[in-house]
Amino acid sequence: MAEETSHHIAQHIDEGYKTDEPRFRPFADPCGPGWAALAVSLFTFSFYAGAIGMPFDDPNVATLASTSLVVGGLVVFISGMWAFATNDTVHATIFTLYGALFGAVGYLSVLGFNIYNTVDQDKTVSHAAGTFWLAWMLITAVIFLGTIRYSLGTTIFMGLLFLSFIILSGGTWVGRRSAIKAGGWFAFFASLSCIYNTFVVVYKTGFSSLGSVRSVGSKFHRKSKQQQQHEQQQQDPAAANV
Repeated sequence: MAEETSHHIAQHIDEGYKTDEPRFRPFADPCGPGWAALAVSLFTFSFYAGAIGMPFDDPNVATLASTSLVVGGLVVFISGMWAFATNDTVHATIFTLYGALFGAVGYLSVLGFNIYNTVDQDKTVSHAAGTFWLAWMLITAVIFLGTIRYSLGTTIFMGLLFLSFIILSGGTWVGRRSAIKAGGWFAFFASLSCIYNTFVVVYKTGFSSLGSVRSVGSKFHRKSKQQQQHEQQQQDPAAANV
């Protein structure tokens, strides 16, 4: 009797795994912590790269290191993994990649390697840094093109980040401090777009008495058929049995 019961349970589980119906896990939206952590990381990074309120060659990079490693490298990266579980490929790609980017920036800061203080003194360093930002500029361009018509908030962020990486790549390659500062300013504006995206995600989930907040460009957002069916089933459970 016990063997028949265990066999029946195993068969039922096996049939459940073979079903073609989409499975939705009860996960919250990872875009809230993802955008917030990305905003903090970019905001801090832009102050160092753009020499905003501090000397360009400030040797104290402890704040940048801690923010990049913990907030950017850890929280943003985890949010990317979280987004994969919720079937959100766009945000999963953005958070995972740029979480890894800030982890790398934080690691270099821990080593005391101040790129922006040596680019105009050592051509080897400047070319290495330029290649680093060139690679990120290329992948950012691909993601930017992919996010067009996804949502205007995400598209604006990717566009500003793309411009920042172009200028940082050229500025570090030729050792031009003024260009690096300009790239830092574009990163600053990109962090502001992250703050807005965080505002939209948090407030639209009902954490405020101000009412719902409509995302800029939300009419351009394209949802998959699975997401549309899932939302319809949540609104009308009876439709799931039709």
